[in-house]
Amino acid sequence: MKPETQLLSKSIGESFGKARTAEYKLSVILEAQTSDSASDPENYELQEAEEALSYWIVKIYQDLAILAELLGIPLLAARIVDETPRENNVIAMEPTRWDVLLSSATLSKAMRFYESLAAIAEKGAVNGLSVFETILKNTPAIIRSKGIEPSNEADVRKAVFEILTFAFHDAVREIPLAQAMKVYKPDLGVRSLMAAAEYKFADSEQELKSSLDAIYADMKGYSGHSDWRTFFAVIYTTDAIVHQDKVEEEFRGVRADINWTPIIVVGKGERKKNAR
Repeated sequence: MKPETQLLSKSIGESFGKARTAEYKLSVILEAQTSDSASDPENYELQEAEEALSYWIVKIYQDLAILAELLGIPLLAARIVDETPRENNVIAMEPTRWDVLLSSATLSKAMRFYESLAAIAEKGAVNGLSVFETILKNTPAIIRSKGIEPSNEADVRKAVFEILTFAFHDAVREIPLAQAMKVYKPDLGVRSLMAAAEYKFADSEQELKSSLDAIYADMKGYSGHSDWRTFFAVIYTTDAIVHQDKVEEEFRGVRADINWTPIIVVGKGERKKNAR
């Protein structure tokens, strides 16, 4: 599945959010207007609301057709094009089932198309996440293949990033995530997957505990950014200090964010001792 497919699917989802906002605004205006205001050619508020909804509906249908083509479903793409609302009924509004507000039937139909296409696109994203996670779990093998003995997390993530760029053209390093008083930077990430990884290097049990504390701090720093939704905490240990199950239990015990997955790996290396 091409990365642009997931990006387009995400963009369409965002367009639906804006279209729903425009739909609600137009519904409120239509419900409040009188017969005189409805026919007033200078009712600019109504005109702007209609134009906004029309823009988002047409854009959504166009993007849905492109998404269907990217997913290899040309017949559905053709159907979406055929059912794209024409100028005279793009913003046709009708009462909802509960007769509370007005809604756009064409927007609701587009949502049904999107739900089917997004499910297929999301499957591709899950596969991409699996590849990303597999690369992270194979960090020791990557280190061995390069014939290096890392002494810190920078050595490890540099080797892993090189492999990551072979699998994902949009792999990035040190992604800046700004909060009110500090900018946090996850070590590695893949933009199309909205997934990032933070590496820690532990040469002792004490370093392992310090690494976990740092990861818990990172969770708070990285939260609230919609562009990055899945995180992996990779702790590279130079000895069998702790089992994977133990760290997963630790995450559950501290109620770690559910979008964070811990990964414990064991490989070559040793923390350099300070020269005396």
